[in-house]
Amino acid sequence: MSFTDSLLSRHRGLWARLVEHPFVLRTRDGDMPPEIFNTWLRQDYLFVREGRSFLGLLLARSPERLRDPLADALAALGEELDLFRDRAAALGVDLEDVRPGLVNHAFVQYLKATAHGASYGSAFTAYWTAEKAYHECWKVVEPGLPADSPRRPLVENWAGDEFAGFVGWLGSELDALAEQASAAEREAMEGHFERTARYELAFWEMALEGPGWPGLEG
Repeated sequence: MSFTDSLLSRHRGLWARLVEHPFVLRTRDGDMPPEIFNTWLRQDYLFVREGRSFLGLLLARSPERLRDPLADALAALGEELDLFRDRAAALGVDLEDVRPGLVNHAFVQYLKATAHGASYGSAFTAYWTAEKAYHECWKVVEPGLPADSPRRPLVENWAGDEFAGFVGWLGSELDALAEQASAAEREAMEGHFERTARYELAFWEMALEGPGWPGLEG
């Protein structure tokens, strides 16, 4: 069994909670209130905007053979931000003066700290986990979405074949890194898989419950 398959197998319960989260299922089934979906849209726009530095740090540490694909991925995040702005306009969502919620802020800071201070294998694990989570979650949503839904371009961005191929490439590279890693390093990489998946789950929860900071509500 590959390293990535073993991660998904050993943490199947956590992964199931992620891809079967009410935010995912209600978005698929068409009963997600617009204000909740729009909370996610605003926060994820900020996450991508601020999270580009994580990928930039990872790129700077990458071996030569990975630099061009990761540079392309970094450029693609700029296009993704344009997609967010386009869909926000179509949905009547204001992206100006949006402030990050606690979960959003913590997730971005975790990724930056991991890219800066953890091993390259651990940082790459966090990256693959985040992208794998989004691909699988939005794949769940896609079948239930009407063809003319203004949300569809966002969903297809992560559920489509092109992104699936990229996530598959990331997984293959992560398996190769794990083959060269010590047992202690693989254990650390697994820890970052679990932590990133927990943050992704918390992001869905934040969309449902609101992006506030404790003690500041009201």
